[in-house]
Amino acid sequence: MWHVREASLRSAGIVTASLAESLSQQIESTLKTADTVVATLAQRVEVEGANPETLQRLYGLMTSLASALPAIHEMGLTDKDGNAIVKSLVLHPVGLNYRERDYFRFLSSHDTRDAFVGQPVRSKVDGSINITVSRRINAIDGSFAGIVVTSVSMNSFRKLFETVQLKSGGFISLVADNGMLLASSPDSFGDGELAALAAAPAGALEYLSPKDGVNRVGASSHLPHYPMTAMVAENSSTVLSEWYGQLRVHGAIVLSILMVIGVLGYRVDQANRATRLQALSDGLTGLANRRCFDETIAREFQRAARNGQPLSLIMVDIDLFKTFNDEYGHPAGDACLCAISAAVQGVLRRPGDMAARYGGEEFAILLPETDLAGAVQIAGDMQAAIRALAIRHEAGPLGVVTLSAGVASCNPGRLAATPAWLVEAADAALYQAKALGRNTVTVRANVEIAAPAAIARKNAA
Repeated sequence: MWHVREASLRSAGIVTASLAESLSQQIESTLKTADTVVATLAQRVEVEGANPETLQRLYGLMTSLASALPAIHEMGLTDKDGNAIVKSLVLHPVGLNYRERDYFRFLSSHDTRDAFVGQPVRSKVDGSINITVSRRINAIDGSFAGIVVTSVSMNSFRKLFETVQLKSGGFISLVADNGMLLASSPDSFGDGELAALAAAPAGALEYLSPKDGVNRVGASSHLPHYPMTAMVAENSSTVLSEWYGQLRVHGAIVLSILMVIGVLGYRVDQANRATRLQALSDGLTGLANRRCFDETIAREFQRAARNGQPLSLIMVDIDLFKTFNDEYGHPAGDACLCAISAAVQGVLRRPGDMAARYGGEEFAILLPETDLAGAVQIAGDMQAAIRALAIRHEAGPLGVVTLSAGVASCNPGRLAATPAWLVEAADAALYQAKALGRNTVTVRANVEIAAPAAIARKNAA
């Protein structure tokens, strides 16, 4: 019976260790998501600046992200003096200053591109307790220009712990490396528990709680990249309740707990994947949305500059689409958009090529490692594919739905250009195509691509 007791305690230790690791991975994933959001916003501010139009777009983006990601409580942008100039859910953040925060003091005095995870702070908007993840913003000359910060709600972790506790019956806490209790379930659990667990003799199956003197079986898992630890514990009396004559039932309970942990972890992972996919795709066409396009072109621009490869962009617009909607109705217009999206996607054969719905009836096709001639060829293939659909449009140039396309290309490693420049160049070419009578492809001429452009026009002729 003593060996069975020891085996029961060891089994409980395995369960708590598995649950602690699972929770630490979930918390790590949440903080990485917050860091990804901060990095994206910081890069956007450094590229686009902090003019009123950019700040208005950032407010909308921050507010939508805060609503879409439940664990993220709020996010904001400060200037070099700590004054909030953009803040999610706060349209005009007047009078909010954060220069006393530890993240502001550190990042304003350290020229680092790494994320800074701060100590728990109380929100100046609603008083909630949150962990901050922030990044420094540099001006063009490299000087300190402000901070992008997002806060992860400790309340969201507490709710997660409560959900797990209902299934497992364990005591769960999240503790900072300095010993501060960040979140726990139940609320009374956590003070000094992690220190007591660490002080237990090596190889011990139990530790004595300093709060209530109860023997518990516990385990902890430190987050790989953040200064905090997830701890899970369970009363020894609960673990051994079936030891008195019901060993088989006890074994079934342990197995059930493991299954609950596995199912819960799977559901959380699937929910995160679904949220991420929904946030990056267009609801009608299934193509990448504007947010996904902005992130991808910034990333591909850097990669092209690093590798010395060309990067091309095609901006496509459905000819006289407003007239099509007026004539055939919006349901037919939606069906037309879906059919054209599928045809455009079908022309792209490389995994790295991306088609995105840029807005309304306008599409953007990003082509890494593709020169101007190749991009013009793909634009022509798209026009042919759309004409082959033969979607009736009596007001169109050919009596069927057609496309106009503008093409631009550059080599970021040799040309002082930006992603915004490439988009503007392709968009200007698109407007030229419309001015020439639609159902045509034009290119943006510049010093680097003048020769290929001339070749493309000659081939077209």
